[in-house]
Amino acid sequence: MPKIAIAIALLSLLCGTAQGHDLYRSESKLEIHGRQITATFTLNLLDFPGVDRDGDKRVTRAEFDPEAEPIYKALDEHYSLDSSGPPVRRTREKSELFDEHVLTVVEQFTFPQDVLAVRVTSTLPDVLGSTHIHLVSVYLGGRLQENILDTRNRTAFFTQTSGSNFETFRRFVWLGIQHIATGYDHLSFLVGLLVATASLKSLVKTITSFTVAHSLTLALATFSIIVLPSRFTESAIAASIVYVAVENLIRNRTIQRYRITFLFGLVHGFGFSNVLREMQLPRANLALSLFSFNLGVEIGQVVFVILLFPAIEDLVKSGWTKLRPALSAIIALLATYWFIQRAFFG
Repeated sequence: MPKIAIAIALLSLLCGTAQGHDLYRSESKLEIHGRQITATFTLNLLDFPGVDRDGDKRVTRAEFDPEAEPIYKALDEHYSLDSSGPPVRRTREKSELFDEHVLTVVEQFTFPQDVLAVRVTSTLPDVLGSTHIHLVSVYLGGRLQENILDTRNRTAFFTQTSGSNFETFRRFVWLGIQHIATGYDHLSFLVGLLVATASLKSLVKTITSFTVAHSLTLALATFSIIVLPSRFTESAIAASIVYVAVENLIRNRTIQRYRITFLFGLVHGFGFSNVLREMQLPRANLALSLFSFNLGVEIGQVVFVILLFPAIEDLVKSGWTKLRPALSAIIALLATYWFIQRAFFG
């Protein structure tokens, strides 16, 4: 691959967005009682374009009220249930706004017969963005069943014999991969490590240290053993990226980083845990979901490193000495912006 093409790819990755994570989430919990299904939706109002009018990441009642009906209409049009046919009645029971940006909506679906199986369809990414995912959970057949809906998988079918562990494993592995693919702050952190790594052996040592650390805190936070405020965690992640980038600019390329990377990995693990914690997953499948999600994160990281490390090494060996300071400076600027945004305006 030509040097200029590699450089453009790296710069596009770092400059493509000013946000850390662009993976948006919502959820619905279904309770089945004979002919009726009660669906409790949890929606992030910040995901809806135009609701947060002043851009302060808080949705006041004055901002929400004019947008309430369009939001309810979008939910009606882009989320549906089917059980041997459509419901005969769908009613909105109540809604509540809390935490200045979260909306819960309770709806009642009534079918002409007892519900023994249900098909859930979500086209919410059509209105909330292509990276939007929707977690569905339903208690059916004596056990809890879950699925993740997104642009690739818009429909889930639940029966008394469906919802295998393999399906949970597959869905959460993919969720972990998606999280890394859209987690530009974590990818920037990895690029900062890659451009200052002297050898493949050193890289493996550093990445392993990072993996062990973030796996530990991901588990601790997901099981609510140790939980840190999201604002503090996300700000600390940005600060860690600034540190790595600045260190690249002032030290030589043979630095040993696995010790400091372990400390930063602990912080990044709390950041990864926010995805699972915000889903409020039932504890029945939490261990499997956690393992699968973490595996997906690792797969995403490994693929990213395998693709970029040889290219970066080729550029450095070919005499492009300005690559490391150029990329490090860009990473430092982006991470500084993320830190200010998260620490003071998050």
